[in-house]
Amino acid sequence: MTLQNLNYTENPIDIPNPDRGAYRGRWQNIPPALVTAENSPYGITPEVDHRVPVDGNDALYHGRQVPPVEGDDIVPTEFFNGQTQGEKPYIGGTGVHATPSISFMGFDLVNFSSNAFLSAEAAFAYQEDGALICLKTNVPRTGKTAPLTAYALDYIRGLLQTVRDGDGTALVKFSYDGNGFNYIEPHKYPHLPLTEGLIRGPEPEGMCDVEGFTHLNWIEYHIHQLSPIFEEFEDIIMCVKTGMVGAWGEQHSSPMSRDPQTYKFLLDAYLKAVPASRSLLTHAGGFLAWYNATYNTQYTFHNIEMLPAPKRGTPEARFGFFNDSYAAGGSDLSDNGSLSEGGEMLCAGDSGYNRYEIMGWLNRQNNFVQGEGGIGDNPFGNMPNAIAEAYIQRTTALNMRHGNYSRWSNVEYNEENIAKIFNFPDKPHSSQVFYDPVYEGKNALEYFRDRMGYRLVLRESFLPRQVETSGVLMFAGKIQNVGFGNVINRKRVSAMLQSKASGECFQADTPLDARDWLTAENGDTRATNIHAWHAVNFEIPMTSFGNVPAGEYYVYLKINDPKEQSINKRCIRFANRETWYTVLGVNLLGSVQVA
Repeated sequence: MTLQNLNYTENPIDIPNPDRGAYRGRWQNIPPALVTAENSPYGITPEVDHRVPVDGNDALYHGRQVPPVEGDDIVPTEFFNGQTQGEKPYIGGTGVHATPSISFMGFDLVNFSSNAFLSAEAAFAYQEDGALICLKTNVPRTGKTAPLTAYALDYIRGLLQTVRDGDGTALVKFSYDGNGFNYIEPHKYPHLPLTEGLIRGPEPEGMCDVEGFTHLNWIEYHIHQLSPIFEEFEDIIMCVKTGMVGAWGEQHSSPMSRDPQTYKFLLDAYLKAVPASRSLLTHAGGFLAWYNATYNTQYTFHNIEMLPAPKRGTPEARFGFFNDSYAAGGSDLSDNGSLSEGGEMLCAGDSGYNRYEIMGWLNRQNNFVQGEGGIGDNPFGNMPNAIAEAYIQRTTALNMRHGNYSRWSNVEYNEENIAKIFNFPDKPHSSQVFYDPVYEGKNALEYFRDRMGYRLVLRESFLPRQVETSGVLMFAGKIQNVGFGNVINRKRVSAMLQSKASGECFQADTPLDARDWLTAENGDTRATNIHAWHAVNFEIPMTSFGNVPAGEYYVYLKINDPKEQSINKRCIRFANRETWYTVLGVNLLGSVQVA
């Protein structure tokens, strides 16, 4: 076996691998004075999901673009610096770009709930007179509770097909209030004397009246209708945000979102509808409510530290976490309530919330953590603490257009700034982040961008000089995961031989499981930490490749979804220099002579 002549050091650049990284959410900040029927026909819409139409007569809307731009949002974008956007649709301001690999596919089902307001104006009018139908015009102010139409389902399929045709994966969310019209945020309306809070729960009420499904409520039935779509697009779905209750589908504020019984039927419906290979996102309170009802336990935030790590393949292992105010901090350290959501419904009065115990649960859960990016001026939003906490909670995906990322881009990545001793509030001991000299001269945002989710570096690659056509191809290598998190969705890991003379390719599966290539638990992902290197060995009979003619061959490793339909899309790329071959979506391991 010969060590191959490859570069085994990490290349500190943006690598848009599937199921991880920055995503380009359609967040808009429109000052009230600039809202018009042309640039925002439904009122102030800071976060905009795709509005699912009932039929061809419904106007589409997604974002401030007129006519709407219904793309997959896989577009190189600059991280937001938190400054007011004014008349322009988007301003980055950080100088740091990323090519997203995640399409945030939020679908607004407002048209299919009689409690969901169709516009901000309709919500305010309801506040005035308490009517769901305009008393003067007899025009409905809300949608209409009914089954999703065939037209609506085809619309959803069309947008997911756009993702498949591109080179990203979809973070899917359905809700009945994708624009937050059912919830008042006074800072959007400085000219009005408003109090923050829910106007009305947006969820449809009652039991489904469709023959054969009257045992389901309307939310369960809508999820049931979506099940064939989840299965059809399993190959490009990263995960599904369970949404459906509360404003924006963020599972807060509405009576239904505060009821523990909701999470039993809601999460069970998603577990049934979404293929077992995909993860589901909820908040800790919702997960605990589901877990207690499923396993007859009594976990709350008071004893969440006792909750064991889930075993791979179990329903509980499928749950990840969303944080809609990532690193916002606050006086109670709860990221504006995002981390503590659901605690009080489990334990009235003192919820038992403790940030560090929630972080411990997230670490043990070992799944996706998705955030909208609050990033406040606090120990969790500032460097280097933000790096330390990201390793603990396994931060996977952040909205690059929401939050003040200049807190990170303004910090030069050097040993003085990164390796300094720091303390988290209410923690008795000090902490320190491991400084990686590979990123010397970059900034902290570039480091954070590259470390979200998993990031794989090939550290060693050994191949035989020669293998017989009737023999066995052996490989011995080492891979290090230098990311905050791990590979969560199962991947097909295959070896590929490509003739140097003809370019003909031969492929065979390996027994390797990329989910086993875990990041270092202590956050030391430097190349010098050889204890974090994973042995990656395989032996494949040459007959498994088919009829391989004698000659010189490149040897590649290909890592993609088992159901991927393309040749080279959504393949995992190593963070090495000069080892990636885009045409085939493969990583170079070296060369071998077939005799």
